[in-house]
Order: sequence, then C-alpha cells, then structure tokens
Amino acid sequence: MSATDDRVVQALREHGGLTRHGLTATTELSLATLNRAIDRLVNLGRVVVIGREASTGGRPPEIFAYNGEGQVVAGISVTDTGATALLMTLDGGIVGRDETIFGRLTDPEVRLQLTCGLLDRIVDQPERRLVGIGVAVPGVVTGRTGTVSAIHELGWDRLALGDLLSRRAGLPVFLDNDANCLAVAEHRRGAGRGVANLVSLVVRNGLGAGLITNGQLYRGMHHEAGEIGYLLTGRDSLRRLFPDRGELEQLIGGKRLSDEAARLGLDLSDEPTLPNLIVLGHERGGKAGKLADELLDLTALSIAALCVVLDPELVIIGGSADETGMSLVIDGVRERLIGRILRVPPLRPAGLGADAIMIGAASFAADGLSFASAN
Repeated sequence: MSATDDRVVQALREHGGLTRHGLTATTELSLATLNRAIDRLVNLGRVVVIGREASTGGRPPEIFAYNGEGQVVAGISVTDTGATALLMTLDGGIVGRDETIFGRLTDPEVRLQLTCGLLDRIVDQPERRLVGIGVAVPGVVTGRTGTVSAIHELGWDRLALGDLLSRRAGLPVFLDNDANCLAVAEHRRGAGRGVANLVSLVVRNGLGAGLITNGQLYRGMHHEAGEIGYLLTGRDSLRRLFPDRGELEQLIGGKRLSDEAARLGLDLSDEPTLPNLIVLGHERGGKAGKLADELLDLTALSIAALCVVLDPELVIIGGSADETGMSLVIDGVRERLIGRILRVPPLRPAGLGADAIMIGAASFAADGLSFASAN
C-alpha cells in the first residue's frame, strides 16, 4: 500500500470505526488526500462503510472500518522440491495452506504443471474472496510479464511465468525473488521490524540476498541486487569465465551440495541443503566436517562482503525449516567474522520462520493491488 493508505488503515485498526472528520484528525492528512485514499481502499474492499453518525443537519457522516478479513491474497514459494502456499487476510492473518511436492521429478515442464495445479486449487477455494497472488522464485524476475531467468534449480529460463500464471488464475499475479520476499516480510512483520537497513539471506540450495536500505527494498538497476551467487572468491576467479552459474553458486549451490552428499555417502531423508549438510558435518566430523567448514567459510565470506559494502543494522538468516542447521550457520558465521571486519551486525534467524517467504510474496500481491488502484 502507499504510505497514505497505510496511515488510514493503521488509524482504523487502532481506533475502530471513524468518520472522515475523525480520520483527518487522527492521520493529520488533508481532506482531499484522505478522500482519495478512502476511495482507493473502498474500491479494493479493504475499507467498508459500517454505518452513519447521527445527523446534525445535512447528510449523516459515514463511519468507515478496516475490512481485513473480507479478502485474501495468496503467497506461493516455489523451490526445486515443491511449491507451498498460504492464504493471508489483508491484515496479516493466515487462513489457509496448501502444497505440492515435486519429489524426484526433475523435468521443468512437469514442475511447471504441478505448480499450476497448486495455483488452481488456491484459486478454486470457496471460503474467501481471493484478490491477488504473489509468487516467490529462486532467481531473477524482470519485465511486466514477470519473466524469470537463471533458475537453475527448476530448469526455468526466460519464462514469462507471471503472465502465464496470471492468465491461468484470472487474477493479478506478482512475481519476485525469494530473498526479496524474505526481506520484505521480515522488515514488516518479523525480526527486522523497525530496522531501516538490513540484509536478509536465503540459506538453502546456495545463497540469495534481499536488501532493505532506508526502509525500502533495493533491487538494483537490472533487478539483480543480491544475486550473490556471482560473487568471486579469489584471484583465480579472474582467470575463469562463469557464463552460466556464478562461482559462488558453483561452490555452494544445489548441484555441488548434491554431488558432495553422494560422494560422502550421506543418507539424507530430506534434500541436501546447506543447513542440513552443515548439521551432518558437525555431527560426523571427518570429510563431512571439512565440507561443513568449507560451506560455513564461503557463507561467512559472502556475508562479510555484504556487511562491508552496505553496513546493515541487522542480518537475517532464513529460507530453511531446519532450526538446528540455521543456528549452526549463524554461530559459525559470527565466529568467523568477529575481529575480521569493521563491525559484525546482529545475526538473527527469520522471525516468521518457514512462512516468511510466502508472507513476503503475499505482501507483494497486496501492495501491487494498491498500486494498480492508485494508478
């Protein structure tokens, strides 16, 4: 929502029903600005008229209230192992969930069809009125059609996914990078509330960063800010080319993790992610322990680069439900950075846990609807 809409919604959530006069006094907005915001919010269904005050002459003033449960948005997170979704009211309540598992399927088209099947189920739910959908993907999203590129985990490249899903759903679909979704969710509702400058890190099959600067999401010129899989790790990097996958992604991404798990004979009931390989290495030692140390070293070097350039107040680590693994990542990175960079900011797990990326995607959907209404 716009900052003006936010002020109106916040006033109604805190004070209950208010007239236009009450809202101008509470929000300190001019009547003309307030009227435009009210019109937008009423059209979106976020604000409703619940009655009128007694007339003192002339038309009785309308009383407005926030309608947070009247409509819902969906947030979907797509990874290489499946897609998960939640339904969220416009005031942030979680009212539904669904998921689809890809299992060992690797065909990009099959993964796309399974994702579309999840979308169909979300759209067909009858309980509440679905007004928008946000989708988080582990790659770069550009253009008006929501084109995704370089999603090696899913085999999707130059796919107009946003346009495809929007036409299928018959609703607005807003795509974004999963690390951006994590950053926005944690900044608004999680561990980063009240923090103006933060870095969020998706630690899963590789690393991805979402950046909040001066209270706003920073995307970069080509929407590629935070693509730290392309960080270079040493002088030898300058003598090689990385046209497909960045060097860091080659060292810490899903393919390397799978190859190393197989080479070491690690029996993983779940997928071989960075956190669970670190847990196994911590428990078993030997070659598995050396791998865990290498993964932690590379993660620490990445976070060091972000901290030195951006000087964040906070670094949030999320993207995995493995609490033990996330704790080991945070402790290992902190230990490696103390005394080696100017300042090690607080390192915290995502406050919204495994829901954070989906909540961020749903928030982008709600924001997009407000923006479309305003224009």
